[in-house]
Amino acid sequence: MRAVVFLGLALAVLASPSVAEDIRWKPETLKPGDYTSIKQSQGGLIHHVFRGKSGRFYVLDSYRGAAPSGKPVFTTYLDKDGNQVRWVRNDGFELKYPPHDCTRTLGRCQYTQVGSDKKRETRLRITTATGTGFKFDEYNASGQRLFGGKMELDAHGNAGSGLISGKQGKQRFRLVGHSYQ
Repeated sequence: MRAVVFLGLALAVLASPSVAEDIRWKPETLKPGDYTSIKQSQGGLIHHVFRGKSGRFYVLDSYRGAAPSGKPVFTTYLDKDGNQVRWVRNDGFELKYPPHDCTRTLGRCQYTQVGSDKKRETRLRITTATGTGFKFDEYNASGQRLFGGKMELDAHGNAGSGLISGKQGKQRFRLVGHSYQ
């Protein structure tokens, strides 16, 4: 009986949201200028630099090349959990996700993507926590799978190594460095 109680307690701890299901991004642990560098199988090296807070959202500027410098190729606005609310390319094209894109929301989550061209798309994202991060699949309004993948997370909740696959092929991500102050 004692072994059964111990096993039950151990399973409860392992299954608790704070241990097994914490896929939240943790911007409160970051300082402006902190960044991660990721080697992409399509697109080369990219650096995601934490700019800080703007209103109630957090901002990441993303740079391509050997170092995080110059003009960002895109800027991402995120909520406190790491769900995207807005994405802006350096040519001005923008995507908005009212209220967010479900990136860090466990389970089934439906969202709408609205482009600068006013084109609206409804999507369903299904996300599951893993031992080192999360895995997900995204579907269009007709139920057709668009893409899916998995991401590893570091102690700050930053995404690092992973894989995304879909109609446009596979994109592998490999964390190659980071700088935390």
